[in-house]
Amino acid sequence: MQAEVSDFLHYCRIERRLADLTCSAYERDVSACVRFLNANGIEDLRLVRPPHLRRFLTAEAERRPALGSQARTVAALKCFFRFCVENESLDRDPALVLRTPKKSEALPDVLDQREMARLLAVTEREDVWKRHFPGKRERDRLLIALFAYAGLRRSELLGLDWDDVDLDRRLLKVRKAKGGRQRVVPVHPALEPLFVDYLRFRASDPEPALFTGVQGRRLSPTIMVQTFLRYARAAGVTDRKRVTPHTLRHVFASELLRAGTNLRQIQELLGHKHLDSTQRYTRITAHELRGAVKRLHFPAREPNARS
Repeated sequence: MQAEVSDFLHYCRIERRLADLTCSAYERDVSACVRFLNANGIEDLRLVRPPHLRRFLTAEAERRPALGSQARTVAALKCFFRFCVENESLDRDPALVLRTPKKSEALPDVLDQREMARLLAVTEREDVWKRHFPGKRERDRLLIALFAYAGLRRSELLGLDWDDVDLDRRLLKVRKAKGGRQRVVPVHPALEPLFVDYLRFRASDPEPALFTGVQGRRLSPTIMVQTFLRYARAAGVTDRKRVTPHTLRHVFASELLRAGTNLRQIQELLGHKHLDSTQRYTRITAHELRGAVKRLHFPAREPNARS
C-alpha cells in the first residue's frame, strides 16, 4: 500500500499541483486509513471494501468530531482511491459510495472598519511583546494589512518573495496559489509606505522571502498564526468574534462587495476556481439588503387612478 500512497502524493504535488497544506492533510488522512486497514488485517488495497472505510471514518469522527475535518478525510479517500483506479492499481473504487458530511453554512465573523483600525494600531503598542526585534513591528503591520487588503491565503502570504512585489506598478504576483493557479493582485495605495518601512530593515538581507522570522528564515505558519492571535487578543477583537488570519480574507471580500465590486472581479482577486466559493466569502447585512430594495424605482401612481 505504501507504494500507492507515495505515487498518490507525487500525483497531488506534481501533476495536480495542490497546495502544500492540502497535500500534507491528504497524506495524514490517507496514511491514517492505511494504518487502520493494516491493523485490521488488510494488507492489499484490492481487499478494501466500503464497510472497511466506513469503520475507519467512524473511528476518525470520534477522534476529530469537527465536520470540516471529516469532510476533508472523505475527500482525501475519494481522491486516493479514484487515483488508484485510474492508475489501474484497482478495478473498483470502494470510496465511490462514501458521502461527504454537510457543513453548516453559518456566516463567518467579519471585522468592521473600527475593529480593523484597532487591529492595525495594536502593532504599535509596546506592551504586546516582552521582547522586541528590529523590524518586527513593521513586518507585522504589513502582514496584517496584506491579509485584509490583498485577500491572500495564509500559504500565499508566507510564500511571497521580494521578487513578487512590484511597487512601481503596485502589483503582487501570487505564485504559490491554491491549485497552482497563479494570479496578480493590485496593492492598495495605503500599503506602499508599509512596504517601504519594512524594506528599510530588510534592504541588505539576502533572504528572498518577504516575511522572515527571528532566525532570518521564511516565517513559519505556526509563528505567523501565534503572532496574529496575540495582536487580535490585544486589540480586543476576539471578545465576541472568532477571529483567525482567514477572517481577514472575509473582510477583504466583504469590503470589495460594499464598494460595488461585482462577484466575478472578487472571484479573480481571491483566486477562486468557482463562483460558489466566492459567494460564501461575501457577507450582506439585512441593513444593506433593505437599502438595496429602497433604491428600486417604483412607478408613481396615476392622479386619476381608481382606489
